[in-house]
Amino acid sequence: GLPLVGRRDTELVLTGWELDALALHQATGVASLALPRGATCLPPALLPYLEQFKRITLWLGEDLRSWEAAKLFARKLSLRRCSLVRPGNLQPRPLEALKQGLNLTKILRAALPAGHKSIVSFRQLREEVFGQLVNTEQVAGIKWARFPELNKLLKGHRRGELTIFTGPTGSGKTTFISEYALDLCMQGVCTLWGSFEINNVRLAKIMLTQFAAQRLEDQLELYDEWADRFEDLPLYFMTFHGQQNIK
Repeated sequence: GLPLVGRRDTELVLTGWELDALALHQATGVASLALPRGATCLPPALLPYLEQFKRITLWLGEDLRSWEAAKLFARKLSLRRCSLVRPGNLQPRPLEALKQGLNLTKILRAALPAGHKSIVSFRQLREEVFGQLVNTEQVAGIKWARFPELNKLLKGHRRGELTIFTGPTGSGKTTFISEYALDLCMQGVCTLWGSFEINNVRLAKIMLTQFAAQRLEDQLELYDEWADRFEDLPLYFMTFHGQQNIK
């Protein structure tokens, strides 16, 4: 079936026998190939011929051996682009389906994805795991300059993680979190505050004092200088405050 495949074809049906490929092509017009050594063998030398296809449907036969071979071949060809026709009474091999007058196009459309969209194998994760091993320090996250003990516990601020700090009223949660956020903000981490309890003016005053490391109430002439520097930080505040509508 290879001479009938055009350069622009992106879909292919892979079968186990020549007559199956002919039956498929006759009934559906879809590019179809027959494996040269039967339904249970996919020689590595053939893989380059299949690189142009974005979608490959494996319809190899009607027995368990063919079904197991189809699942194995799908892993070789990339699970993301493969679909499988499960053997059954209503889905026999293509030649038999044509003889029975079954709708081959409908059977192809009902083919099962070889890989579940919510499940991956280690093969798909392998390169990313290697990348994390090579870049251990980068993966650990951005370290805090002010809190070396926190670095030991959390290994740094990592994208995609949620950290919850809890404690009784007056224990210093807001004071600590503002220092925690300021530390990262000064290292270029874009920071958004959603403070539903303390209003933004009071929160900004706390953070500015921490940023300047001094009481600006006693040195108001320095306010504009520190405020200009503080303004350059990638720091933002939500306008929400107090109880909000759930929407």
